[in-house]
Amino acid sequence: MIRRRWWLRAGLVSALVGGWLLVGAAPASAHGLGGLKPTNYETVLQSVTPHVAGLEVRAVDLGTQIELTNRGPVEVVVLGYEGEPYLRVGPSGVFENTLSPATVLNRSSTLTGALPKSADAHASPVWKRISTSRTARWHDHRAHFMGTDDPPEVARRPDARHVVDNIEIPLRVGGQSVAVRGQIIYVPPPSPWPWVFGALVLAALVVVGARTRWWAALFTIVLAALALTQLLHVVGLWGASTASFGTKSTESVYSIAAIVIALVALGWIARRGAESAVPVVLIAAIFLFVAGGLADVAMLGHSQVPSTLGSVVTRLLVTITLGLGAGLAVAAAWRLRPERP
Repeated sequence: MIRRRWWLRAGLVSALVGGWLLVGAAPASAHGLGGLKPTNYETVLQSVTPHVAGLEVRAVDLGTQIELTNRGPVEVVVLGYEGEPYLRVGPSGVFENTLSPATVLNRSSTLTGALPKSADAHASPVWKRISTSRTARWHDHRAHFMGTDDPPEVARRPDARHVVDNIEIPLRVGGQSVAVRGQIIYVPPPSPWPWVFGALVLAALVVVGARTRWWAALFTIVLAALALTQLLHVVGLWGASTASFGTKSTESVYSIAAIVIALVALGWIARRGAESAVPVVLIAAIFLFVAGGLADVAMLGHSQVPSTLGSVVTRLLVTITLGLGAGLAVAAAWRLRPERP
């Protein structure tokens, strides 16, 4: 009885501390430490005119980055917001004009603050090599929706697609002017409530199943399903991002920690039995519920989600994590209740 009370206190304290840390970080964005956020606006690049052999331009990271690859022999110059040379991409690598206002403005996704005096669109370019590759990626304010509120046409008909802006990014290839054109399109979001209802049903099934004599097997199956679901979710998020391995690891640190704790709990069940592993299962369930479900709950109600698995599969993974995670946490906490004398 004394040992059971010690496990109860240790498990609940650890779970509460872990949950508090995750909930404190969750509102920031997916997985708590930054990363791509779901949106309802799609960036579509439609043409490069005139055609330039070896030149490829595409929108990546949900339109927050433009990726330009130049495999041709002539350098491509990307022009900034005032028509000044901003980037050079060619056989010698990628160069950035340190005096271009775009160099300063593109460091942030929002246009805030005054430009430094050194930013001068009319000054002769001062080039600094930032990469030896033939591919440049940069944040371009011309290629994503800049408003904080929906445009009037979207507010009037939020259930219809709208072209909210046209994109034009000027380039210079040798002595030739080239334009990258596209559109910013509002895509109506789905209703999140069917997914929320599905999560509630899953949670209820787990709680009810945990009251039966097969609760130990249920704990093992649900925990393994949660770990696999979270792993697939992280793989999809990583595939949709062009960030470095270190950045993506930092952004997903809570999800990775949740998977590790789940594997520890499964190992504990296999070696010492489900009864003794209940506190660890509770901690794993809370971590998985918050890191893989609550932190990404916005994906249920947005049309554009940052995952290579597709929007429907991603929402399904978040729903499974929310439902099974909540149900397993409640069931594990119930198993830890003090026994009546």
